[in-house]
Amino acid sequence: GSHKLCIHNRQKSECRECGGSQICPHNRRKRQCKDCVGSQICQHMRRKSRCRDCNGSQICQHQRIRSTCKECRGSQICPHNRIRSQCRDCGGSQICPHDRRRRQCKECGGSQICQHNKRRSRCVECGG
Repeated sequence: GSHKLCIHNRQKSECRECGGSQICPHNRRKRQCKDCVGSQICQHMRRKSRCRDCNGSQICQHQRIRSTCKECRGSQICPHNRIRSQCRDCGGSQICPHDRRRRQCKECGGSQICQHNKRRSRCVECGG
């Protein structure tokens, strides 16, 4: 069917700001909300497609997420046998210009760097 766009250039039914019909009271997509037990949530309270116990469609024969399984040569595996977005040789999107993981780079202001200029998980002041 046709997908009408809202003023935010999103699918109107899934726009949080417009109060779309597919957004639940927890401000998530209804079908993926664990609190609402949406249609894409299984009895184990996981996404059906990624649940190993339910043999989800995204789980391979090696019990891994198919797209990142090296043995299956998943779509996210590069020619260097790494996850493409994390591969330095492929110029992966998660590698910054300083040749570090973007989220852990101080110079790039990565999300895992705290206000004390340390890794959040290792900062005593932040309780890491």
